[in-house]
Amino acid sequence: MARRELERQGYLVHTAVRSAQKRGPIWISQTTDIFNAFDLIATRIDPPNPIRFVQVTTISHVSERIRKVDPVPINTGLASVEIWAYVGGQKRLDRRYKDRKVWLPRNYFQVYLKARNWEPDQRDRVGVGETEFGPELETERSRRTRGVPRIAVSPRRKALRK
Repeated sequence: MARRELERQGYLVHTAVRSAQKRGPIWISQTTDIFNAFDLIATRIDPPNPIRFVQVTTISHVSERIRKVDPVPINTGLASVEIWAYVGGQKRLDRRYKDRKVWLPRNYFQVYLKARNWEPDQRDRVGVGETEFGPELETERSRRTRGVPRIAVSPRRKALRK
């Protein structure tokens, strides 16, 4: 998926090589990473990022990938070092809001950049496939019932209050 997204942005992408090895009675497919750290290298002539070194992972394994990628000496002025964390799964409701339904965004890559010290930014998200992706959340208003009904005040009491 990440390879297709980079190609859609106009990059020529090189992928880490897969090899099959026999371990006892079973065959194992193993990937040899580029510089033992990256899954993809993307390049194009146009700026702003002519060369991108990309490690692809899931959102739960980002800290492990940072420890793997950080020691590789790459000048961030010449090339971009990135970790793309996939956030997928089913549509989920954000439970922080009681008066409306807010759906958390899904099916995107969160991009972590070495130049920004691996800090996540909501603007650094790459939508996957045909889904239209925006930084705002999907909201759906629900009817809210009031717990205590208002008590009608008779006109006579209103006159007495003055």
